[in-house]
Amino acid sequence: MTTSQNHDPFYSKTGDLIFSNQLGVKIEMDTVSNDDYYAWLDDMIGSVGSMVPGAEIAEKPDARVSPSLHTAIYYDTPDFRILPTGALLRATCNRFGHAYCTFKAPADSQHIRRDQRYVFDGHDKAVMQRAPDSAEAVAIVRKLLVRTDIEQPGAMLRAEYGIDPGSLEPAIRLDDHRYTYFAWLDGRDALRCSIDRFEVTSLRLPAAKRERSWLGEAELSVYPRIDPATAGDPRVRQLMDKLADSLCERFGVSQTSLIKYQRAARSLHVSQW
Repeated sequence: MTTSQNHDPFYSKTGDLIFSNQLGVKIEMDTVSNDDYYAWLDDMIGSVGSMVPGAEIAEKPDARVSPSLHTAIYYDTPDFRILPTGALLRATCNRFGHAYCTFKAPADSQHIRRDQRYVFDGHDKAVMQRAPDSAEAVAIVRKLLVRTDIEQPGAMLRAEYGIDPGSLEPAIRLDDHRYTYFAWLDGRDALRCSIDRFEVTSLRLPAAKRERSWLGEAELSVYPRIDPATAGDPRVRQLMDKLADSLCERFGVSQTSLIKYQRAARSLHVSQW
């Protein structure tokens, strides 16, 4: 598997900006329980090496009982102009890790998505982690999105779609419990995979009228900091496809081209896109 010239490298960092090109597939898993999913994963641990030579599956010791929690606040125009494009602009945080503002482009014909992240630190990071949909956090994001003195996700949104980033407002909150495992080739990281259980709610309604919905999704993606030699190995894509096909066959589910933001919006009936 290799990326096109337009997509190299997979990951780079310059100052407060992180650029990545994300290759992966998503599978809707709303109807599949964690118990059934992990029974499948146990089968894969025993058999993946015979499916793809040199392949192994590895998990952290507490991965199945202590998923990481990631909260995303999706921003959009008042009339949801971003939603139907398959792109997104969101602020994302982990309580004990990162806080980003991200613009992510739609997947191309090779299932690759361009991702630009601005990394919050200091006071701004603390505010985002403490209350990502608070008025103070929203003000921090909106102030960033209109800056013209630095590269930042709002400028990329404007360049791609002609949308004024100053018009954006919080649209949906997504709280994602992510259960992760890793797939290796010859002992090196190749894929980062997860099943995500996420709760979504519309931020465009008064708090008393907000409904909540739960969704599930398996994501199989290239490890973000994959070694260049491994990235060029055709077994990376073969491994991704074998795992995806096995999941779909086992549970009668299918891959989806919809991103979490679109699936959340559809579940919450927030827009007629």
